[in-house]
Amino acid sequence: MDNRLVTADAIVFDVGNVLLSFDPISVIALLPQQHRAPMMEALFGPLHLWSGFDLGKDSNEAVAQRIAQAAGLPEGRDLALYLLENFPRVMERLPLYGMLRELRAMGKRLYALTNYPEPSFTYTCEVHPELTRQMDGMVVSSREKLTKPDPAIFRLLIGRFNLDPARTLFIDDTAVNTASAAALGFSVWHYAGEDRIPQD
Repeated sequence: MDNRLVTADAIVFDVGNVLLSFDPISVIALLPQQHRAPMMEALFGPLHLWSGFDLGKDSNEAVAQRIAQAAGLPEGRDLALYLLENFPRVMERLPLYGMLRELRAMGKRLYALTNYPEPSFTYTCEVHPELTRQMDGMVVSSREKLTKPDPAIFRLLIGRFNLDPARTLFIDDTAVNTASAAALGFSVWHYAGEDRIPQD
């Protein structure tokens, strides 16, 4: 087992591409072929309008309407909402997911800190029940109206669960998020979806 996991008192996991895969190509593949390119550009291109779902400040319908306009698709609103409802079906468990039970048995405090829309996160937890069974707590962006890398969401996590950042490992697949956590004193692991957990 990686020494970073062994030495930490508490471990905070991102969900997408740390515990479960989140591949935009697989998500877009849920749509008919003719709609995939414009929806990919609107959702995951430079505008990255998917982040509106993650933030949760507007209704999902309002975010989906902006996506439809950006994609230039009259039916784009319904397509975006369909993806929001169904993308958890294509998420696969990554190696760290399989280690949650073992880490908890070792006495580790386990948490999730994720940029994730609702109601999709609730559905994801139903499909992948270890997310709730093994976690001591979770902070979900759309519930808090805050997203990583905003330091405010890390401070909320620290305060809510009485974490000592110096004794806490934060694992995320996005470098700007791990940088924000490191600035607040967390140990960090910029995880790249490894098929095998690397050994130190």
